[in-house]
This record gives sequence, C-alpha cells and structure tokens, in this order.
Amino acid sequence: MLAKIFLKKHLIVFLAVCLPFMPILPVKKAEAASFVEKLLYSAAAVTLITAYYNNVNNNGQKDSLANTKKQTGVYENEEAKQRIKSIENQLKTSGLINANYEIYANPKKEFNAFCTLGHVISINKGTLDTLDDDELAVVMGHEIGHGEDRHVVTGITKGISLGFAVDLFLANNQNNTSTLLSTIGANYINNEMFTMGQEWAADNRGFEYAAAAGFNPGGAAASMVKMRSMYGELHHEGFVEVVNPNNHPKTSDRIHNFSEKLTTYSNNHIKVKNEKTILIDDNEVITPAKTNRYLGSERAYLIAGNLAKVYHNNALATAMVGSDGAVYIGNQKIADMMENDISAEELSNKINAINHVENL
Repeated sequence: MLAKIFLKKHLIVFLAVCLPFMPILPVKKAEAASFVEKLLYSAAAVTLITAYYNNVNNNGQKDSLANTKKQTGVYENEEAKQRIKSIENQLKTSGLINANYEIYANPKKEFNAFCTLGHVISINKGTLDTLDDDELAVVMGHEIGHGEDRHVVTGITKGISLGFAVDLFLANNQNNTSTLLSTIGANYINNEMFTMGQEWAADNRGFEYAAAAGFNPGGAAASMVKMRSMYGELHHEGFVEVVNPNNHPKTSDRIHNFSEKLTTYSNNHIKVKNEKTILIDDNEVITPAKTNRYLGSERAYLIAGNLAKVYHNNALATAMVGSDGAVYIGNQKIADMMENDISAEELSNKINAINHVENL
C-alpha cells in the first residue's frame, strides 16, 4: 500500500513537470511502449475521458434526464413536483448556485437522493415523506453542491480503471469510445463514487445554500438526526472499513458539523447540548419533547435554528406568545409548543430573562 502511494505521488509530480515539454507520440501497442510513453498514454487517456464526461455534464442534460428517469421511474405527483420546484427556486435566491438543474422525484421508498451527469438530481419519495421543507432544502442543497463542484465527473472518471482508459485511447476508435463511455455514464447512478472529502464539501455547501436562501439553519442537523434514526451511522469501522471503505462520514459527525455551523451562524449565541437541550448564551431554555412527526433532537435543532436566525439577523426583540399559542420573537416564529414541552409562557420568559428584555 505504501509503495503504491509513493509511486502515485511521484507519478503525479513527473507528469505535472514533464508533460508540457514532451512530444506527442504516435499510437502503438501499450505493451511495446516505453515507460515514458506509457505515462503519456495514461495522461492522454485520462484527459480524453474527463473531456468526454465534462461535455456530457455541461451539454447532455436532456439525455441524462431521460436515461435517469428510465432507470429510477418517476413519482407522478403534482404536489411533490411543486414542492421540489418551490424549494429549488428558493435555494436559487441565495445567489450561490451557478448551474441549471433538473430535479425530480422517483417512487422509491428509501431515504435517498443523488446527483448524476447533466446536473440531474433525483429525490426518493421516501425522502419527501420523511423530511419537512427546511430539512429537504439541505438535502437538495447537498446534491446541488456535488453538481456545482463537478464531483459527478471526477467520481465517474475515478471509477474507470487506468488500464481500461489507456486501452480506449490506444484503440483510436471514436465511435466505440463514445459508446462505451456513454454506457458507463448511463449506469453511473447505480454506483457511489464520491470521496469522503467530497461528501463533507457537499454537506457544507448544502448548509450554506439553505441558510443563505432563508431556510431554517437547523434543518441540516435535523435531517441527519432523522436519517440516523432510520439507518444508523452508515459508517464501517475496523476490518470492514478496510474491505468496504467508507465514502460517507459518520452520521453523528455530520450532525456535529451542522450543529457547530448553526452556532456560528447565530453569532455564537445558540447551541444544542447533547443533541437535545437548547442553550442561549450557555443558559438552558428548553429540551423539546418528541411528537408524532418529529424526534426530540430533531425539534431541538429546528427550534435552535429559528433562534439562530434572530441572532444572525440582529433582530432581537421581546419574546411573546402569539394568538396561535406559539412563541415568537418579532415576526420570527420560534416554536410551536407541544404536549410535554414547557409552556409557551415559560419559554418566552426564559428567553427574555437571558436577553434582559422586559415581558410585555
């Protein structure tokens, strides 16, 4: 393993330094080529494949959408379509998304979503059924993050062996090459080729897009709490990790990352302690109860997110109980109070005492 890493690092350096100054060699059998020629063939093969998939990614949305829908099926539900479109449009108001995406729902019942070539994103019906809009916005933002950073292209290119790439290059047959690469691209949605680092980057982008577009910044951690309750950590350790390497971070680590981002977003006023108790300036204010729809920890992050928006926007005002029984700070709803929660009056009094604001 160490020898392979050593050779890989030195090969990259060699190509970066020497390739610009080397002549283009005529195509010939790989087994008869010299070491330097093989390096050139390898570099040219990778360039060929990357260029092909970049072109598909940038210009092949229509075909990619049709192929992906054919493989996954389509959840034909007008309410779901409108919900996805509404969230997508709001995410675009962040001003941070550059590409145009085709996003649709498929009928699968599991919690999942994916981004594939052509900036096509598919969301499982199970995900729509499980998450509210603030949570779903982060999942969609995560997949858009993969698209914005071209993770799909790098992922599929990484999944093609160098030997196969060189064989394609040496064959010098454009039609066969396009056919083979097209087939591989069409089957890409059945594979997970993103790296751990790319998953972290997509998580961070998803949070950034959703928060900037006005969604609840607690929706990120809340969505992961819900996913963990359904599937556990989705992370291997020990020998299993060696034979089946992780490509997603441990779910609890993702929750912790989102929780820290929420705190930073609130200008360091809001924290969630032990994934259950909300703190304002290190003072405990509420440990939300579980409801039929939401887990206690899920509600904790969503309520904390509402509080974070107040502090982020410097919109601190008197906390009050509205006519609907919910707690508000100005126009920002903080929490709908549920059975087994503290009362709305108690929560508003705690918030006002911490912020040294008089009750009205």
